[in-house]
Amino acid sequence: MQVLIIADAATGPNRIAERLAAAHVETRVTTPGRIAEAEQALDDGVDGVVIDTADLAGMGFPLLRRFREAGHKLPLLLLGAASPRMEAEAFNLGADAVMPRGAPAATLLARIEAIRRRAPARKVAGIRCGNVSIDRESGMLSVAGQPVEVTPCELRVLDMLMGARGGVLGKERICDALREGEGDAAPGVLRVFVCRLRRKLAEAGADDIIRTVWGVGYRVEAPSSGVRPGIGNPVNAFGAAI
Repeated sequence: MQVLIIADAATGPNRIAERLAAAHVETRVTTPGRIAEAEQALDDGVDGVVIDTADLAGMGFPLLRRFREAGHKLPLLLLGAASPRMEAEAFNLGADAVMPRGAPAATLLARIEAIRRRAPARKVAGIRCGNVSIDRESGMLSVAGQPVEVTPCELRVLDMLMGARGGVLGKERICDALREGEGDAAPGVLRVFVCRLRRKLAEAGADDIIRTVWGVGYRVEAPSSGVRPGIGNPVNAFGAAI
């Protein structure tokens, strides 16, 4: 495995490089000031990128945005001290994981491998609940046939809930999936995603399908025919896979 490390010039990348080297991983080390070199390394086929920074907003977020807008699909791991809101923003910008700067090399490598394993297994079907549908092949969310713009992580949360077909998903289970099953995610991150989803769906005229199961998690329900959204019986209007 080969990993590109982009680190603050002031803090130095040697700590991470040394930990990965001890795990027999080849590393390339650079700084944000040598971004052209970093992009060349991506084109040369590195297996993952670790962005290590004390300045998430000033360095980490711009790099995430730049790499994803350029179409790079490889795992991007962000190392830094992040509040729930900053962690949510990192996921929205394309981070596959947000981890502490002192994370062990074994954890970093396990996360990269987990992300790589999941990448080819993209689902190609679609799913619908009420007038809300997701085309999993294109990654498009629509309401009554009209596209709705959401972030990748917001779409992933909604896809998990709709895929459960009325079953309750615990907050920890959803957060673990967002964090690739490694460690605990801050509950505030999930609340941010669900709040944004509800607002965007409501603005698009969607049926009121997201329910909070207090103390447990969330589920998705479709309203009964002829009943106002949000007041119907339990799920009875899920569409089959499109």
